[in-house]
Amino acid sequence: MSKEPKIEDLKSKISFGIKIWLEFGNKSIMGSGWANLLHHIEKNKEGSLTQAAKECNYSYKYAWNILKRIEKRTGMNPVDTSKGGSGGGGWVKLNAWGRYLLKRYNEYLEEIRKAEKRLGEMKKIN
Repeated sequence: MSKEPKIEDLKSKISFGIKIWLEFGNKSIMGSGWANLLHHIEKNKEGSLTQAAKECNYSYKYAWNILKRIEKRTGMNPVDTSKGGSGGGGWVKLNAWGRYLLKRYNEYLEEIRKAEKRLGEMKKIN
């Protein structure tokens, strides 16, 4: 017969997690992974989607599909692009819409982190 753990021992293992995403017209348009891609596009001075995708551990095609999904769901592309020649040389940069989406996501995320901190402090009391 196995020994049952004591409730007091189990209580310390209880925690919580909160996930957030942006919605547009009741459709999810951006969670943490997609926001991370926009962040890496924004900080990438060369405008390389390949590099931004690599930093997120995404393939170029997957990253491109993310941008297209955001455009399809909102009606506006989050990036401006320029095609390169036969040897490459194109670029991708966040436009005003992409910067707005990333800013809003980060603002909500900051509020969630504050709430998580408060809730975590409540755990210490109980």
